Amino acid sequence: MKKLSLLLVLQCVAAGLVMPASAQVRLGVIGGLNLANLRFDPGPVPGISKTTAFGAGGVMQLRLAENLALQLEPMYLQKGAKLESSFFDFGFDSSQAFSMNVKFKLNYLEVPAMLKLDIGTGTTKTYVMAGPIIGFRMSAKLTGSISDAGINQKIDEDIKGQTKSLDFGVGFGAGVSFPAGGNAIFVQGRYTLGLIDINDDPEDPETKIKTSGIQVMTGIIFPIGQ
Repeated sequence: MKKLSLLLVLQCVAAGLVMPASAQVRLGVIGGLNLANLRFDPGPVPGISKTTAFGAGGVMQLRLAENLALQLEPMYLQKGAKLESSFFDFGFDSSQAFSMNVKFKLNYLEVPAMLKLDIGTGTTKTYVMAGPIIGFRMSAKLTGSISDAGINQKIDEDIKGQTKSLDFGVGFGAGVSFPAGGNAIFVQGRYTLGLIDINDDPEDPETKIKTSGIQVMTGIIFPIGQ
């Protein structure tokens, strides 16, 4: 899977390198929110829910045809989920309660390679997009707190060694772009779905964990060499 993921990215980059000189190239910046989550198998895990994360990076857009472009968006992207759980034994007082409030914080260098299809005509354009995404893990932590029988414990654990260094998935979404002089401002939404298991915990090899996210991003792109 690692070789396949790297091959897909290299193919996308190579496609840009072999574009004819007349191809329109645009560069820009992108940033926004990622409503990140983790999917567990076997699951579901009670108390797991989305967490608000962030992403920011660059854009390279290669125009392949009048209404079709390849858009690479290398970015720093936060992923993960939050886990909130509590219970207590009704046979005892409330001091015996147990509660957990922790976050899985996974940071990646992510490279989406989206095929972008413009819909309709005019200066303001709507578009749809889809394509593969590869992520290279930069860090992984479990942070938060656990309260057990009135004893509070802070959690700040490095779990990098329990997660795989590579994530791979697909993304699809839609957006709209507006002209701004010779540039273009865009707003887009995208759903991303991790396809490979990122769990690498030797003490729990049976559990599979996959990422997902709902991303709302905005950015601006600039024409190059025009």
